[in-house]
Amino acid sequence: MQKPKLIAAVAVLVVALGAGAWALVAAGDDEPDAGRPAASAGPADPVGVLKAAAAKADEQPYKLTVGTGGADGDATVLLWDPKAKRGLETTSLKVPSGVVKIERLTTGPDVYVRVTAPDRRVPVWDGKTWWHVGAPGAPAAKQGLDNTRLASTLGAPAGVRLTAEREYAGTLDLRQSRAVLGSGVGSVLGDRAAAVPFTAAVDEQGRLVRYRIELASEQSQTAQLDLTYSDFGLSVSADPPAADLVGEDPPANIPGA
Repeated sequence: MQKPKLIAAVAVLVVALGAGAWALVAAGDDEPDAGRPAASAGPADPVGVLKAAAAKADEQPYKLTVGTGGADGDATVLLWDPKAKRGLETTSLKVPSGVVKIERLTTGPDVYVRVTAPDRRVPVWDGKTWWHVGAPGAPAAKQGLDNTRLASTLGAPAGVRLTAEREYAGTLDLRQSRAVLGSGVGSVLGDRAAAVPFTAAVDEQGRLVRYRIELASEQSQTAQLDLTYSDFGLSVSADPPAADLVGEDPPANIPGA
């Protein structure tokens, strides 16, 4: 079992980039007018459509599925209420002995992490203890990918073109999204972070439903970060764990510690 895969609660991007960090708001200054509906941009304004779609991700609860598009089976599912700042994020990682599950619970004021391993060689990955890793936005959490704000990376697209009905393609300057993507992205992508290809699709309400960021590994092999937004308006339950299940002062091998 490789420890680097467990340093991030969002290890899907770690797999995609080969970076062992909790790797994973860049909106442009040109925001939609306050009195205009966010989805009012017309078909002739694809940049406006995408910026409005990115902003809509903060308007109602949703389900986000994050994967690499590969066959490794690693994936993250996030149930998130952006206004209440509550939700549960579950990452499943294939390892030689089975599947490691990392759960990140945000209750509003606090964040807890629980790790379930297929064996018990690491006692703190017992699948029972919720380690208290701090408050949302704490410095430790900012070291890597923040799935709750991934849509914001679409806030300043360039070279956008319409490829099909409500489907778009263009490039992103991910150097402006370090607070969301974490330091691992910049260190791996280097200068390539200035123009990363993407594709995106919105629904009839102008909400972002599919978003793919085309990353590249050190070997210049294409790696995809695939995002699917769905279940808009779902009810999100995120209550603090029972006191006897909470551990304070998490050890270093707990993601976010």
